[in-house]
Amino acid sequence: MTYLAAALIILWLSVGIFVVYMWMRQRSLEKDVQMLEEQLQSQRRKK
Repeated sequence: MTYLAAALIILWLSVGIFVVYMWMRQRSLEKDVQMLEEQLQSQRRKK
């Protein structure tokens, strides 16, 4: 029974770490998209 509990704890920790990693990656990508949109708008104004 302890092996099952240990496996479930490891599983949920892994899922939690993965979710946090994906959340951080998404935030980074959203910042990159925002920056690119600002650069595109800036270039359009120059024309």
